Amino acid sequence: MDLPHGDRGTDRSASRDAGRWTMQTQLREIAERGEQPAIQWLYGDAVASLSGADLADRSNRLAANLVDRGLASEELVILLAPNGPEWVIARFAIAAAGAVAVALDDLAKEHDIATALADTACRWALASPRHASVLRRLAGQRINIVVIDGETGRAREGDSAAPAQALPAIAATAPAMLVYTSGTTGAPKSFLLSYDHLWANVRALADERLVGRDDRVLVPLPLHHVYPFVVGILTSLESGAVVALSDAAGRSEILQALRVMRPTVIVGVPRLYAALVAGFQARVAKAGFIAAAAFKAMLRLMIWVRRRLAFNPGRRLFRRLRARIGSDIRLLVSGGARLEPEVLWPLVGLGFDVRSGYGLAETASIFTGNLPRRERLGSEGQPFQGGELRIADANEEGIGEIQLRGPNVFTGYRGDPRANREAFTADGWFRSGDLGRLDADGYLYVTGRTKEMLVLGGGKKVHPEELEKVYGDTPYIREIAVIEHAGALAALVAPDLKAIRDSGEQRVEDLLRVTLAEKSQKLPRYQRLSGYVLVSEPLPRTRLGKYRRFLLPDIYDRARRGIVRPPEREPTGEDRELLARAPVRQVWQLLQERYPPAAVTLGANLQLDLGIDSLEWIGLLLSIEQRAGIHLAEQDVAGLATVRDLLSLADTAAATPIAPKPVGADLRWIQPTGPMLGSLAVALYWLNRLLMRALFRVTASGLENLPAQGPYVLVSNHASDLDPLLIGAVLSLPRMRQTYWGGTVTRLFTRSWIAPLWQALHVMPVDERLPTSSLALPSAVLARGDCLVWFPEAWRSPDGSVQHFMPGIGKLIADSGAPAVPVFVAGSYEALPRDRRVPRLCPVRIHFGHPLSPPALSETGEGSTPYERIANSLRREVLRLAAAIKG
Repeated sequence: MDLPHGDRGTDRSASRDAGRWTMQTQLREIAERGEQPAIQWLYGDAVASLSGADLADRSNRLAANLVDRGLASEELVILLAPNGPEWVIARFAIAAAGAVAVALDDLAKEHDIATALADTACRWALASPRHASVLRRLAGQRINIVVIDGETGRAREGDSAAPAQALPAIAATAPAMLVYTSGTTGAPKSFLLSYDHLWANVRALADERLVGRDDRVLVPLPLHHVYPFVVGILTSLESGAVVALSDAAGRSEILQALRVMRPTVIVGVPRLYAALVAGFQARVAKAGFIAAAAFKAMLRLMIWVRRRLAFNPGRRLFRRLRARIGSDIRLLVSGGARLEPEVLWPLVGLGFDVRSGYGLAETASIFTGNLPRRERLGSEGQPFQGGELRIADANEEGIGEIQLRGPNVFTGYRGDPRANREAFTADGWFRSGDLGRLDADGYLYVTGRTKEMLVLGGGKKVHPEELEKVYGDTPYIREIAVIEHAGALAALVAPDLKAIRDSGEQRVEDLLRVTLAEKSQKLPRYQRLSGYVLVSEPLPRTRLGKYRRFLLPDIYDRARRGIVRPPEREPTGEDRELLARAPVRQVWQLLQERYPPAAVTLGANLQLDLGIDSLEWIGLLLSIEQRAGIHLAEQDVAGLATVRDLLSLADTAAATPIAPKPVGADLRWIQPTGPMLGSLAVALYWLNRLLMRALFRVTASGLENLPAQGPYVLVSNHASDLDPLLIGAVLSLPRMRQTYWGGTVTRLFTRSWIAPLWQALHVMPVDERLPTSSLALPSAVLARGDCLVWFPEAWRSPDGSVQHFMPGIGKLIADSGAPAVPVFVAGSYEALPRDRRVPRLCPVRIHFGHPLSPPALSETGEGSTPYERIANSLRREVLRLAAAIKG
């Protein structure tokens, strides 16, 4: 492969003999850079640098200081600090002193830090000021703490003037670091990596000259992990590149690092690159439909070309779009997890050089990779120099456990003979615990993880990651994790509330239930979810983005019992001032009286945590007006997410009171139309009747049950977009003339030009975000003696079954006093389910039940309110019709 520009490395690593490299020897070579930068980082809006000479000098002086104070060779030293130059200096100092670094996550909880202290019995720690106080509280005087300054990278406790040659000699076989596993499937285990282990990977990558003296390598990952440390720090410095550090605190910080430090290479993880792809797609979408369609077509073409040819035309075609995040970026290195095709190929099509590989902390971070002249995009590449790989116990598809052997494979876990017996085969191969296959040319494809495989009650085995991709393929889900529960599959679902609000939907639980059920129809029965819980807190992950799966079952059980709440931040001064104001305090007290007090926190989600749906808003807004004298409009509360949002709105309304406007119906939707539209409606009636009877052979029974005249409500199941057309095809023209239909605003009323046609066809807008206003029109229809068709499930059924009926139908019937006629449409789901665009030609039968009065429905239904009892009673009657028509 031709390297794009500049000097991509040196021959220094290739010429060095194995068995001589250590981080101490690397420091000598870094010092040879002189005043040339070795490390860069953001300092405000500017770029700060540490030269090679300064990095070596400060590291060696700190190392000498530690040795002078009694630090022994191969002694364990805790390193606990955020990303920054001080972390790199401290890490090299520990190595130069001949000690062994135990780098911990700077976001680790005190319990985890205490566990590491007990496990390692460390006498020494290098820590930031914040972490130093934690260590002192946990370990007392038994530990020597050297505080490292986060602004200057200098040790606060006296640099030694001792020369570097006073430092102890270090063998390449000596331990370089103590590492804890990520703890995705259980409690973390610890092990040692020697300099020879690290060098096997550093040399393999440096010899390929992927980066060199012209490069700035952005490392936006926590440095305590082996992957960013070995690949991002050691390999970059060995290759002569400049390391650009970022603390990766959030999207804005990374974007600022890209803009200001202008890296040429990023060492990242799949979640970072998925965010980049989503950012590109969102930017293009803003340009309009035509531009977005053109972009998608060109991107597909670039991917097609790159799959078949050795060059990437997207590099030139999309250079302006790529420049939006960083005009100099040419190489994206991905590790820590599998880079999925839906992320990999758009990046490649956009013109990036993408390199991914496979490895574990136990293999010093990498073992295989897609390297120049021997790459196969979509695979995890081939083993590096000296590495061997085999697939054990392969099934008929060639998939089995990935087992490894080579110079970068660790020798075993500390003090855990049982874990070592499980980790190594009798002939010395390391059992990775991952599943994969090899193609005919020896390229590795990772398919799952044996320890994460779920075994169901019937003996079926599933990989949760594969199912999470299927169920999570919707903008409404931010995170989803699949687990085994009681022998079947279950899931923890974190919804994307902003995406749901933007879609116009308000009932989060119902929307997700329908979405997940729709996804399940594409899967075998044993891969369908038996249950799920909604969580508003982020699911537990490692810092590299993998789920800590052993924690998920407990979260699921607690969520089922309703005791999972998002972590509540301490009220700010602004929060306390807000709660102190009289009207807001009254609303706060009302919420605590109306809902479980433990659930009412400032950050609680109004729907997920308090269960406030569209109908509940009606009663709540009325109570707020009566208690606090504040009128809140439905339009304003429709977009609220948290209790804090509601209180802020109440505060604003109290400061600028507005007289409430009476809720009325926009009667133009139910007024007679002119002769032209009226004639069109009649023509469409006969055309629909002809088509439905010809294509679906629709028949009806029970039409004699319909009252001779209105008002009444036809209450039907809803399995297909065909349902209104099918019901309309069996009603007589006189009945159709006095029948009205509700239509979802977000689906049918987004184009103003079609409004007159809907008016002619007696279709009224229904907006669940405004429940009172939405019920005003159908109430007016019933009040004047006309008829109504209502689908109380609101959504089309994802699997053909009758879903929960929303209590809005109960309110409509109870307030109007109109009888309800249950209706069941059989066959429409088979004809046109919600995931199909072209209908199948199959027969449809419709059965009309007997009219039922509101009091009779309320007496026989279940629920805490009359509205719920009427709705549940109607659902039961529709199910009876279903049983009769199917029998």
